[in-house]
Amino acid sequence: MSASASAVAAERRTPPTGGPGRTVIAERVVEKIAALAVQDAERVSGSATRVLGVPLGRDRLQQPAQVNAWVDGQVTGLTVRVSLDWPASARGTARRLRVHIVDRVQQLTGLRVDHVDIDIVGLPPTPRPTRRVVR
Repeated sequence: MSASASAVAAERRTPPTGGPGRTVIAERVVEKIAALAVQDAERVSGSATRVLGVPLGRDRLQQPAQVNAWVDGQVTGLTVRVSLDWPASARGTARRLRVHIVDRVQQLTGLRVDHVDIDIVGLPPTPRPTRRVVR
């Protein structure tokens, strides 16, 4: 065996220093996953950006939710601002939404979700079909 071949063989047997690598998931990734989970939920929509509680636009069904996340190692926490369709039960809808967000974030990232704070910032009525008068 040549000197270079024995050096390559020795290198293969020697474990790398520092151990296995580590995957770090950015807060922005967790925020996007949670925002998509909100879009999947029924009777929940995103919310318009607000300044001092006053919306700068209209709450729309397809608008993404505003999400803030923090990640510390393998644990994450979220704050989600949404609008709920009126007259849905706010408590029941928020409970189902929280479970759905936790499931999706844990499934897709492997992070443990410590808590999800849900701020309900709007209660727009469910859109109804417009009535037409037939003559």
